[in-house]
Amino acid sequence: MLRALRRRLALLLALLSALVLTLVAAAGLWLSWQQQTRAADLVFRSRFAALCDQLAVADLVTDGWLAARQLELGGVLDLTDGGRPVHFSVRQRQDADLAALLDQAEGAALAAGLDPDAPAGEEPRQVDYTVTEPGGARWRGITAVLPRGGGALRLTALQPLALAGPGWQLTLLAYGGLWLAGLAGLAAVSWLGAGRMLAPTRRAWQRQNEFVAAAGHELRSPLAVIKASLAAAEDPALPEAQRRGFLHTAQREADRLARLTGDLQLLAAGDAGALTVRPGPVAADTLCIEVYEQFYLLARAQGRRLTLQLPEAPLPPLVTDGGRLTQLLTILLQNALDHTPPGTPVELTLQPAPGRLRLRVIDHGPGIPDDRKEQVFDRFFRADASRTRKENFGLGLSVARELARGLGAALTLADTPGGGATFTVDLPA
Repeated sequence: MLRALRRRLALLLALLSALVLTLVAAAGLWLSWQQQTRAADLVFRSRFAALCDQLAVADLVTDGWLAARQLELGGVLDLTDGGRPVHFSVRQRQDADLAALLDQAEGAALAAGLDPDAPAGEEPRQVDYTVTEPGGARWRGITAVLPRGGGALRLTALQPLALAGPGWQLTLLAYGGLWLAGLAGLAAVSWLGAGRMLAPTRRAWQRQNEFVAAAGHELRSPLAVIKASLAAAEDPALPEAQRRGFLHTAQREADRLARLTGDLQLLAAGDAGALTVRPGPVAADTLCIEVYEQFYLLARAQGRRLTLQLPEAPLPPLVTDGGRLTQLLTILLQNALDHTPPGTPVELTLQPAPGRLRLRVIDHGPGIPDDRKEQVFDRFFRADASRTRKENFGLGLSVARELARGLGAALTLADTPGGGATFTVDLPA
């Protein structure tokens, strides 16, 4: 499923990137064409001006000289003297297509305001224009009237506006190659980018599958015990006391199942961003005293010494959800009692800090290795299965971290000096 999604996402990214690349390439190609067109026009004008200057001082104009100039222009030259074509132009006009093109040029020059019948002045006159052949080919043209010996020469130069010149072909090849290389690069980048974009989704999907599998495994155990205990309790051949024992076992496993279901619901609400938090003024020291009293007798029965350390100065009320904070401290204290040897002290401390209140649950047990300090917050993770009670599902610290997030607090784990683990809750004051 994720692989198909990656292919679709990569295709979408590649198409969007290809569209942008095509637009950029088209814009660059258009600008290049404009620059080449302007450059060609500038060269054409400069050569035409040089030709006009040469005609103005030339004593004799031969067909060979005109043919050479026409070759330099890369187009068509037409020269008339007193309205009559010179021999070079007469021979060119024998070509019907070329004669039609020159007639179009003469009409375009006339339309542009160059009257060939007007008296020649002392200064040359010229006009620029474009003409289009019936086949669609476009030509740039210049016609000039040059005073000469009391008469006038009329010089017409035409050059095709075709895009297929050698320079333009190289430009097309360069842009085409860059466009294809860009598409290949974009396809690779899109595939890698889609993989990176889907990496969190893949990890979440994997975690969800692992979570569902682990939850199913944990649910199966109490359900199997409940089913077997109820079936045994229905056996009339068993003594009443034994049947009540089976019912008690079923009740105990049902309580375990209820706790597991509650933890799973809380984690699901946290994942969905729907964890219910009802903030209000809370006396942090009073809350710590209540939690301490709740666990004091339990710790004493297990042969542990539970201590409470509070600041001497009174603390301002803390705006938080007292119920959720109590639930968080309960999980941390229960975890400390579950994972430390009998006789090991456990401490609950409350300290003010700049901009926050700091709660710590400190034990002096075996501690947690550095490579497992983050793993202990994973769902269904048990750092030491041999010390884990049957009632423990490996969800406690996961729930604690989710509660801390819901309260806007930070829950961290560090080593206790001398051995053990210290869980710290930093609450915004």
